[in-house]
Amino acid sequence: MASEDLFEHEFSEEQGLELQQAMETEAEELGETEEPLDITEDPPENPDAEFPAEPIADKPVTNGHKAPADHEAKMTQLPLARIRNIMKLDPDLHMANNEAVFIVAKAVELFIASLSRESYTYTAQSKKKTVQKRDVEMAISAVDSLMFLDGAMNF
Repeated sequence: MASEDLFEHEFSEEQGLELQQAMETEAEELGETEEPLDITEDPPENPDAEFPAEPIADKPVTNGHKAPADHEAKMTQLPLARIRNIMKLDPDLHMANNEAVFIVAKAVELFIASLSRESYTYTAQSKKKTVQKRDVEMAISAVDSLMFLDGAMNF
């Protein structure tokens, strides 16, 4: 599988130029033009005026014009460095590149989502809100593709 298939949403240079041109035309339509700013520093009238009244760290940081809720989520939920370390525990593995670690992370996330979805069906059947160990065991015994986990919950 080629990396282009995996990372189809990444920006290339051409897409970046198109995005920049679109932003410039949008700014022109709104009447916003980039004018050179005249920056002159006047000496402060009082020495306390140099420091703002409120700390800068309290202000929300946004990415351009986007609202904080509009930021895209990370591509994976699991830490890639930890997955790489687990992969390196295998003596047959000599080197794991970033694409391989990403694929394993995505596969693990999909597996966890599938197992939790199956387990939750048994939780909902018993009219409970918390997934328990017995719900996971029932899902493992009921679904054929999860049979390789049979006995893995005995600890």
